Amino acid sequence: MNDRIDHDGYTVIRSRKRKTAAIRISEKGVEVRVPHWVSDRWVSDWVQSKASWIRQKNEQLSQNFANHCLKVAEGAMFPYQGEYYAIHWRVGPKSDVSLQGDRLNITITNRSKKAPEERVKACLQGWYKAEAERHIAARVLYWQELMGLTSNSLIIKNYKRRWGSCSSQGDIAFNWRLIFAEPALIDYVVVHELAHLVHLNHSPKFWHLVEQYCQNWKACRAKLNRCTTWVLW
Repeated sequence: MNDRIDHDGYTVIRSRKRKTAAIRISEKGVEVRVPHWVSDRWVSDWVQSKASWIRQKNEQLSQNFANHCLKVAEGAMFPYQGEYYAIHWRVGPKSDVSLQGDRLNITITNRSKKAPEERVKACLQGWYKAEAERHIAARVLYWQELMGLTSNSLIIKNYKRRWGSCSSQGDIAFNWRLIFAEPALIDYVVVHELAHLVHLNHSPKFWHLVEQYCQNWKACRAKLNRCTTWVLW
């Protein structure tokens, strides 16, 4: 069980299972994770000693948000498999999305009273989810055969904090927003989750297995970490 206490500028999370202290910075703010026995004074002094590092990470997070934040507007650039396309929409009899050159053409209907931008977003998300199901399913089949592994099921989900998961029952799931990323990053996440079928942890053996099929996994992980704002859209 974790105890969560908000302080000025950061949140302290105490755990009886944790043996070391760590600071996590995300869109939710600064989280300081410590063992349950650590004193408030120690935490305060430690956070103060890390002030420069925390400020730097917050600046990086703000820059990443600015670079990858997606907002529906005529001509706005939206990602698909690592490339960016300008979105343009019109009103028509049937909702539709199509890729044409460097454009994402979207047709929305007038059946809803919602603002056009909301209808465009809903239409885009539906298209992205369908594309994710098609593309990721194909990559899972490819990597399963290459790695000699078989998952129990594949699900495309609406995660808000992760790219994929693997259960102890062998069920693997992926965030549909993964379709925003370039093919190499999608493959990394697929290999990562399939490797969990063998090692349901992040032990050295797990990473060794990942590296057999994705030698640049560290670079891939770093790129995905810079795109965390995608999962908020």
